[in-house]
Parts: sequence; structure tokens; C-alpha cells
Amino acid sequence: MTVQRLTKIALAASILSTAAAAQCGFQSGTPQCFSFAPPPPLAGNIGDDLTLVSDRLSLSGDIRFRTRNAWAPSSGNYTPSSANPAAGVGDQISSRLRINLDFKVNEKVSTFAQFNFSEVWPGGDPYSDADPNGDTNNFDGIAQAYLVTKDLLGLDETFRMGRSYFALASGLVYGSCDFLQFPAAGTGVWLSREFGPHKLEIFGLDNNGTVTTNGLGNLVADGQRFVGATSRIDLGNEYVAALEPYVLFGTGDGDKFDPTAGNPDFTDDSWFGIAAMGKIDRFTWNTEVAQRNDDVPNGPDDTYVGHRSNVLVDTADLTGDVLHRLRYTRTDTEGRMHINPGDFNSAGLLHQYGGAWRSDLTTDQVGLTFKPSDTVTVDLAYLHLDSLLPTGGEHEVDLMVAAKLLDGAHAWVGYGRDEDDREVLFAQLTVFF
Repeated sequence: MTVQRLTKIALAASILSTAAAAQCGFQSGTPQCFSFAPPPPLAGNIGDDLTLVSDRLSLSGDIRFRTRNAWAPSSGNYTPSSANPAAGVGDQISSRLRINLDFKVNEKVSTFAQFNFSEVWPGGDPYSDADPNGDTNNFDGIAQAYLVTKDLLGLDETFRMGRSYFALASGLVYGSCDFLQFPAAGTGVWLSREFGPHKLEIFGLDNNGTVTTNGLGNLVADGQRFVGATSRIDLGNEYVAALEPYVLFGTGDGDKFDPTAGNPDFTDDSWFGIAAMGKIDRFTWNTEVAQRNDDVPNGPDDTYVGHRSNVLVDTADLTGDVLHRLRYTRTDTEGRMHINPGDFNSAGLLHQYGGAWRSDLTTDQVGLTFKPSDTVTVDLAYLHLDSLLPTGGEHEVDLMVAAKLLDGAHAWVGYGRDEDDREVLFAQLTVFF
């Protein structure tokens, strides 16, 4: 059975990522970021391939169940918010079913559609995009629907139009975060072409989907329009394997923000960034830096710079595979870089500062990955968080255990705690079919 289309670059990025890092991958990363389950090409299939009348139509999907319990001291906030001091505290059970239909019209034209049924069990508490109150974020409909053509103009181009998952800056600026019940999607057009090992893509999209409100009535995905370009420059060696520069510009078209509700106006904002990656012996590394130029209509303009670096050290052969891998991650940003991010766990499971590029925040993260067996992975991470926000913690420890139950069935448990005794516990089961 085939599954949702992923590029070779995206698959490579997902393989290089680790559960401890919980990163989207590089800026050309996959829509599986922060899902705590493998991307479909690595997940396997719970059952036999489905035989359809047409060999041009493939059917696949996944179903997920997740519980979340969180505790915080009475004097502190789980997610700092003056308007909602109890945000994030409580318990929740959520479920999500996605069904993918991939139809190959001919050698040059194909279509993809994804149906998503997501809900929070009615007795649960709201969290992130999963809110049982008023069914504001339960979803039952089409999550993706797009057309893809290849070399239709005879220029070796690939063209995609419709509603599609998309990630920029490892999801820290924009991302289809699979942790969410309803991952963000951009409705737009993408035109790309490969030049040997290199790739260039230009696009225009409207910010669409995922967290429709932030719990305070403010729209997060409100249709604002963006244009931009991404590229991959293959350097032909493993030490510095590739560079991935990108640009993004807000436009006045499609602008639906409501300043009275406190929504950000990205109309004349711009982003410039570049990612790099490589491998030196047992050391795998990737780094990224970006700048956001924030055009403020009624005040002085702002400029923010964000940085993220990962260094992964394979230690299996040195420790008899007792310690499988070491990781060091550093993130630093001067202010808000994101539009609609896919950044869960980029600054800890407690998520008390949101993501790594959402505010003036610096994180230093050290992770240890153990492999007790071929099917079980244990990740232990320590995070030091330096922020101007007064209500969050400074030190956090996260423990994550992932298990492959069988092909296509994956379980995950995550626990986080900080020095103020804020705690969160996740348990998740994902089945791919």
C-alpha cells in the first residue's frame, strides 16, 4: 500500500531527526513533526494491502488516541497567560482518524485528498487545538486536497495547487504540526523544479487551518496571504551536505486579521533564513538562522533574529548500545518569529513558553537516547530555559518512551516536570493502515 506522498529530502530529514530532539526536520521537513510516531514510510502497515478495483487509486490512513494529564502548583501557571492563568491544567482524551486517497490520473497528473475526523472526548479539558467546549476545534472534514502535475509544461517542473501540508524553518515559523488534532495547511500554489541535485520552489499560500482560535478569541489561522521561495543547494559532501535558504513575504491580499482582537498583522512583514546540515564521522549536525522584519503600522518597526542548532552524536558502538545517542540543542530568539507554527516540544513537553521561536527565549537542551531493544527507545532530556516571562520554569526534565508494538502500531509515553512541580503526562497509541 502506498501512503501520503513525501519527498526524498523530507524522508531523509525525518530519519536524521530523533525522538529526543522532536524536531520537524530541516526546513524541508515532514508533516510528521512532533507526532511522536514515525512518518508513514517508516511506520509500516497494520494489515495487508487493500485491493482496489483501480490500481491507480491507493488508500491509506492512521488512527490515534492520546491522553494528557497536567498538574501545576496553585500559585503558578502551566502555560503563562494573564488572561487564562489555569491554561493547560487538567486532563484530556483525544482521538483522530485520517484517511488518505491518492489517485494517479496518468503519468503527469495526480490528486490527493485527506479526510480528518478529530475530537476531544466531551468530559475532557481544552488544550492547544483540542477543545471540547463548544466543539470549537473538533473537526470532521477534508484536511488536504490538492492537484499535482509533473512536467506538464515540458520544463521538468512540479506544480501543486490546493490545500496542502507545508513547513518552513523546521516548523518554527510555519508548520503542519502532526501533534495537533488538525495540522495546519496552506491553501495555495507551489511550483518547483530540480536542477540536478539542487531544488528551487516558489509558492503563494493563505494561512489556513489548525488552531482556529487561541482560546482567547484571537484568530491564529485567519487567511492572511504569503508568497515566498525555498531552495536546496547540494554541496556534494557529507561534512556540509546542503544549504537550504528561504524567503517569505506577507502581502495585503487575503488579509483578514482583526486588530481589535489582538491578531498580528503580517501584511508587510518579511522573513529571511538559511539552514545547513551535515555529518562528520559520528557527529550529525544541523543549524538554522532566520530574521523577521516586523512592519508595525502605528509604531517603530521591529527586527527579530532566531537561531537553532542540533548536534547528534552516535555512541552505540562506544557503549555496547547502552547509550545509543547524545544530543545537544540550542535555540535562541529575540522575539516572535512564528506565523502558525509546528513547534510542539521544541522548548519542552511542558510547553510553558510555547515553541522555541515564539518569544524572547533561549534554551539549552541535552538529550540521552537509549535503545533497550530494537523496538523500544527511551529519551531523557534536560532543558535550561532563559526567558523574560516571570511565571515559567527555568529547569525542565522530560522522559519519553516509544515502542513499536508491531508493524504499523506505535505507542509513546512522555512525562515532563520543572523545578516548580509543574507536571504533564502524555500517553499515545498510533496505528497506520
